[in-house]
Amino acid sequence: MSNQIFHERYTCPSLALHPQQDSFVAQTNGNYIALFSAQRPYKMNKRRRYEGHKVEGFAVGCEFSPDGTVLASGSSTGSVHFYEHHSSRALRTLSAHQEACVGVSLHPVLPAVAATCDWSGEVILWQ
Repeated sequence: MSNQIFHERYTCPSLALHPQQDSFVAQTNGNYIALFSAQRPYKMNKRRRYEGHKVEGFAVGCEFSPDGTVLASGSSTGSVHFYEHHSSRALRTLSAHQEACVGVSLHPVLPAVAATCDWSGEVILWQ
């Protein structure tokens, strides 16, 4: 049985589960990331959105840092965006790729290391 929990008009190309809290985020084609409770009834936090990146129909991924303090997201503009989880404040934006940055992965042990990939298949390791 399935119940729709996201009642806005945008599709969600990717999800990321918070590593330490009962919450998850949904990347939306409305150019923002929405925060949800991972406990029934799975409510969306309407007061907090992660904004500043673009999705524009691409399957742009997002991921939490292992300690859950940072949320990273790709962007259809080729950049990668880092947000503070608790405030949704933008921390940093890197110009990463010429094509849409569709994936970002944060190193599980080294906090200053990340990998990104773009629509054409290019992978960059950031240190």
